[in-house]
Amino acid sequence: MSRHVLVKTAAAGAVAGAVIGGAVSAAKQYRDFKDGKVTKEKAAENTVKEAAGTGLATAAGAAVAGTLGLGLFASLAAFTVVSAGMKYLWDSKVSECTKEECTTEQGDLS
Repeated sequence: MSRHVLVKTAAAGAVAGAVIGGAVSAAKQYRDFKDGKVTKEKAAENTVKEAAGTGLATAAGAAVAGTLGLGLFASLAAFTVVSAGMKYLWDSKVSECTKEECTTEQGDLS
């Protein structure tokens, strides 16, 4: 795969992953906000972090799968392993917040 095609593939993966991950996270964060578990600001922050992490993981998976030049199923397996690994690293280093950071009192939600 040429470098230009690989960059375009990774970029498309990043955008698709960020949009899908952000949409899923936004739905969860909205529910948590309505249930009084997070503030509006924390919900927005969590959504952005999730979108970024999912986009990065998808881009990495697409780049690795494209670079290896494997068949369909092997590429899918490589994509899945790399994407899951990147998302795990992202969540363990960036996205997690403590219970105290993520939870607020009902009266503090304005």
